[in-house]
Amino acid sequence: MKLGVVGLGAIGSMHINNIRQGKVPGVEIACVCDEKHIDPVKFAGLKAYSNVDDMLKDPDVEAVLVATPSFNHFALASKALEAGKHVLIEKPIALTSFDAAKIVELARRQNKVCGVMLNQRTTPLYSRIKELVCGGELGRVNRASWFMTNWYRPQIYFSSSNWRGTWKGEAGGALINQSIHNIDIFAWIFGMPEKLRAWCKFGKYHDIEVEDEATAYFQFPNSMTATFATSTGEFPGTNRLEIACDKGFLVAENDELKITRFASLSEYTRTTKYVFGTPESSTTIEQFPDKGAQHAGVLENFRRAVDSGAAFDFDALQGYNSVCLANAMLMSAWTDSDVSFPFDDAAYAKLLAQKTASSKFREKVDTDFITEFTKSFR
Repeated sequence: MKLGVVGLGAIGSMHINNIRQGKVPGVEIACVCDEKHIDPVKFAGLKAYSNVDDMLKDPDVEAVLVATPSFNHFALASKALEAGKHVLIEKPIALTSFDAAKIVELARRQNKVCGVMLNQRTTPLYSRIKELVCGGELGRVNRASWFMTNWYRPQIYFSSSNWRGTWKGEAGGALINQSIHNIDIFAWIFGMPEKLRAWCKFGKYHDIEVEDEATAYFQFPNSMTATFATSTGEFPGTNRLEIACDKGFLVAENDELKITRFASLSEYTRTTKYVFGTPESSTTIEQFPDKGAQHAGVLENFRRAVDSGAAFDFDALQGYNSVCLANAMLMSAWTDSDVSFPFDDAAYAKLLAQKTASSKFREKVDTDFITEFTKSFR
């Protein structure tokens, strides 16, 4: 598969390095594209464009990887699909579920493979949790709770770019940028809720417009409830996921999965004669130090879907679901009310437009900063 990479910042460069190092068999870089200066040494030997329209006219480009800042994702992905290219988009698929839905529909009309870089789905720990929950081994899910607060970011993370931390540039913060990965895993395992209520703090820890702390409560059609909390202002924070099922209890933390199994708890609750009784149980601990294929794995799945029509685990609709939940949490916080599903994409887009109208990119940007991208992985 001949791939054109748009956006040569930290994430775009990482994808190019993965391909050059042979981590994605069957993928060849047809060209790179960036409106800014393209380092002739770093990208030596690669055909380069400074204009995406020119790149999309290149007959060698079969598929496009969009790795630009978030506010460009929708426009670039739409252009690439309209040009007849397959498209893989860095998260988030778009800044609003309204635009995400448009991409889903455009990909369908163009009959092209279109997906989102939801790399944490390749993490063995999360795959194992999905297997246990969705496979039915642990019975009905009653409650889930995820505290994902180790997305700490210092102020310079925002002030080193003029668009970060603004409604105009990102349309959100901790939800749409960092925890979009965890929100995706949440929807991947449990599906979409019927209702949620969220509370957000905007600029609590940083000099930014958007949210850097959020807490949400979910209700599902099958009486399952869930809570989700995230922050970019806590250190060291925690990443702890609890799932209470009728036949088991899961705790995922520190690359370990603690599984407590028992016979039906609902049956025991109804029938036991012991006033302070608890069911007999057994506990095992599974360790997952390996993070899996991550970005290279998503790109490889994309290649197989394009080349042979293989099942694609990261399609655009999945990207819509995660953005939809992130948008719904912000809408709930803004309106101080519950939000029901199916989500009103247009109503959220209208509210965001009001925020964006008064939003400005940062006038002063800190240039004295150090980027070490691997510290971002959770």
